[in-house]
Amino acid sequence: MKIKINLSDKILLILAGFATIFVLIAIFVIENSLQQVLVLGAVVYLFSFITAYLISWRFSKKIIKLVYRIEEMASGNLSKKFTITEKDEIGQLKNALNELVSRLQTGVAQDVSKHKELSRAKTDFVALASHQLRTPLSIIKWYVDFLISGDAGDISAEQKKYLKEVYVSNERLIELVNALLDVSRIDVGTFSIEPEPTDIIKKVDISIQKFLQKIDEKQIKLERLYDELPMINLDPRLTKTVFENLISNAVKYAPKKGIIRIEIKKTKTNIYIKISDNGCGIPRENQPQIFTKLFRADNVKKIESVGTGLGLYIVKAIIEKSGGKIWFQSPSLEFLEQKGKKPLKKIDNGATFFITIPLKGMKRKAGTKKLSS
Repeated sequence: MKIKINLSDKILLILAGFATIFVLIAIFVIENSLQQVLVLGAVVYLFSFITAYLISWRFSKKIIKLVYRIEEMASGNLSKKFTITEKDEIGQLKNALNELVSRLQTGVAQDVSKHKELSRAKTDFVALASHQLRTPLSIIKWYVDFLISGDAGDISAEQKKYLKEVYVSNERLIELVNALLDVSRIDVGTFSIEPEPTDIIKKVDISIQKFLQKIDEKQIKLERLYDELPMINLDPRLTKTVFENLISNAVKYAPKKGIIRIEIKKTKTNIYIKISDNGCGIPRENQPQIFTKLFRADNVKKIESVGTGLGLYIVKAIIEKSGGKIWFQSPSLEFLEQKGKKPLKKIDNGATFFITIPLKGMKRKAGTKKLSS
């Protein structure tokens, strides 16, 4: 085991060493009484410790300030420069860091400008392409539905089977196009939030209805724990989008005869929402990317090959732009506690998503478009 010694401790040890040597010289070279040697030793040690403390305290204070400023620089704040009052090594270091900041500011400004231009061009392209795709996909959907219903004439059972496959694939494309349009509106900031008095419990239950068939097929136990809640100012469409995305994921990844638990509570300042499942969970190495665009965890690709990887990005944007917060926990501790397992190094014991929305409701946001998911 390697022992680390701080700089202040090193200074203290050096001065204590000198004091010890001085006392030993006094004992063996200077012929004094034991009492005089002890008094002298005590004075020397006290002086050494006070001196060491003052030197290390002064030096540590400078280093701590320097570290805080460097951490600010690392987080992207390059607006401040060091004020140089020292002529020692600290002053030289500050001067070198100021030069580094000047160079970074020039380079970063250029990089940020280029990145914004490329990002805007990419977003505009995605929005345009997605918008152009919506019309032909809608026409395909209408014609296929027309054929399946038999309004265009009788078709065989085999032909109907193929048409249903086309219909399902077309629905997936429509879902992807709508998600891409939503992402472009989120990135550009053009989507609107229009709160109105909403029954959040009713919105959750309506969202659940969409997945009841799949819940029954997988024999999932659905637990609903709701407080009595007042009407809250929420955007009904966006609230529905949030719940449908999170419940959809829970249903997809919960095992057969698994559990999905939805809790909605009222605190002093927020509505607290918790959606849990005891499914495959989110691997630790994938967790930092879970809210990023087009990302799907490695383990869920094996369970469900179809998915856009945009749902959680959209949900996070809606919640945070509305003044709320969203985070997750995986493994889901409540299911681990039920099983009596330890949560450490477990990646297959579910996930819990938490949302808080202020009791005063979502923040109104003006925009030219509504999200279409």
